[in-house]
Amino acid sequence: MSLEGSNANVVDQAEALLPELKVELGEAARGISDKDLLRFLYWKADVKRAAGRFRDHIKWRQENKWAFDDPELKVSTDEQLQKLLKDQILVAPDSLTSKDGCAVVIGRLKNNDMSDGRKPVDICRMFLYIIDRVMERKEAQLNGVIVFHDLDGVSKNNLDLRIPKILFPAIIGHFPIRIKGIYMLNAPFFFKGMFAVISNLLLPKKIKQRAHTVKSIDEIYGRIDKDKLLVEHGGQLDFNVEQWVDKNKQREVENKVDSFHSCLVHAVSSVSC
Repeated sequence: MSLEGSNANVVDQAEALLPELKVELGEAARGISDKDLLRFLYWKADVKRAAGRFRDHIKWRQENKWAFDDPELKVSTDEQLQKLLKDQILVAPDSLTSKDGCAVVIGRLKNNDMSDGRKPVDICRMFLYIIDRVMERKEAQLNGVIVFHDLDGVSKNNLDLRIPKILFPAIIGHFPIRIKGIYMLNAPFFFKGMFAVISNLLLPKKIKQRAHTVKSIDEIYGRIDKDKLLVEHGGQLDFNVEQWVDKNKQREVENKVDSFHSCLVHAVSSVSC
């Protein structure tokens, strides 16, 4: 079956299960858009598991206001978030997909200058903003996400162990996201050792098995068409981060962003009614 046909089946199955998910969630589903609820069914076409992940997301959000809510995770109102996005530590061009239809996120940790006073929580909010935008896309919802980290030029000054300690527990188990692969190119020796320790402590076995250090960009070309990649990786994509940020600022102003932020806002207001 083609990718398009497979995705159509996933969508049909999720839409068929949506009424049952609303019943399962009860009051927690009141005020939540079908579009938001469907993301949990795209993740897992199982009402009990989708409902469990939705509840876990709400509980985590209530316990971690820093992530989306205080201050609200908007590039149009958060100057530090805007600055970090423009540093291009992590980028997710809308056109960038893998050969099997996954959304692709590219990391370049050498752009993360921890000496300028930025805090680990600021970096984590920037990562969550990127994830929030990626998860608007059907490629990510239906096929999953691939992370490609180019670690060329990374030094210990670009890293802070508090970042993965905050970020990994935030993402894993609390979002309807399927991480299909993590590929680390040009990883320096010290990073490999650090990642091994962190992954053993914080990552589930399933995710660890999908994390790979690769020696050549040719291995990346095996997963992602070369032409789709950034120019610096041999591709034809000239990504303009300024335009990307401005576009999303405008989308926020026009209330056209499909953010996970709305899940908690509506869930709480429904319970209090």
